[in-house]
Order: sequence, then structure tokens, then C-alpha cells
Amino acid sequence: MKRMNPISPQHGVGLLEVLIALLVLAVGVLGFAGLQMTALSQSDDANHRVAAVLIAQDAIERLELNPMGRGMPENPLDSWATNHYQAGNWAAGEQGEEPDSSCIGKDADCDPEELADWDIAQLTWLAANQLPGGRILVDECTFTTDLTCVIVSWGDQDDPASCMAAAGINVDKDSNCLVLEVAR
Repeated sequence: MKRMNPISPQHGVGLLEVLIALLVLAVGVLGFAGLQMTALSQSDDANHRVAAVLIAQDAIERLELNPMGRGMPENPLDSWATNHYQAGNWAAGEQGEEPDSSCIGKDADCDPEELADWDIAQLTWLAANQLPGGRILVDECTFTTDLTCVIVSWGDQDDPASCMAAAGINVDKDSNCLVLEVAR
């Protein structure tokens, strides 16, 4: 009687199974790494949008606290007729030291136009220092004259005005803009 050996020699099959398992594991790790990179990118974008909202809210509060600088008392029906904020220099802010503090404190003696210039300097500095390539602009909305738009842009969006068009706000996927519409 011939005896059957329950264990037959399988040379190299165990090594092949280990290699296949490592390949599956490597694909899983690469997928997870890609997921992590996407999450980090989206997290950065969310942080930039939060900073932009805070800067835009600061701009709105400054506009409301300086009604003479935005021309309100002279012509309440057309608040942009003598608006120093609209005519102001909204050039890109510089990274580095904060602008002077000449218009704050109990001893500050700034007229509304000087205060508006100081506000603009502060806001452009904030945008430049809190956002990569950050810019800010306050202007009439191009799609309606009944609203004031506070526009904050960052990244590759060099010109905040490009965030708006006659048709409305630029909502492209790669747009790095935040536009707050304010009723006057």
C-alpha cells in the first residue's frame, strides 16, 4: 500500500504570496498618501478663506466707523461721490513691519481722509502678511451699483478686480477670491 504524503513540496509559492501582499499594501499606502496630500491642500485653502473673511469683515467695520471718509454726510444718496476709500491706493501691501500707528490712540489727530489712508495701509498690510500674495480692494460692485464689494484675493489671483465681472462674481474652481457684498 502506497502512503500519500499530505504535505507536498511547494517551492516558492509562499514567497510569491508575500510579494503580492506587499504590492497590494504599497498601492494602499500610495492611495492613502495621495488622500493626505489632498486633505492638506484643502485645509490650506480653508485657512486662506477664513483669513480672507476676517480681513474683509475688518474692512467693512472700518468703512462703517469712518462715514466722513466714505463721503456719507456730503451726499447720502450717492455715498461713493467723494469716497476716499474708493479713490484710495489699494496697491499690494508689503510684507514686514506693520504700518505706523499715527491714527490710533487718544492723542491721534487724523482727519477722515488720513484715517481712510491709514485704514487702507493697515488692510493691505494685513492681506499681504496673512495670505500668500494677498490683495484687497473696496469698490463698487461691477455687476450692480447698489452694492459695495470688499474683495480679497490671494495666490495666483494678482488683481482683486478680476474676481468680478459684469455677469457677477468669478466662481471658477481655481479662483482664489472672496467677495463680500455690502448694501449701502
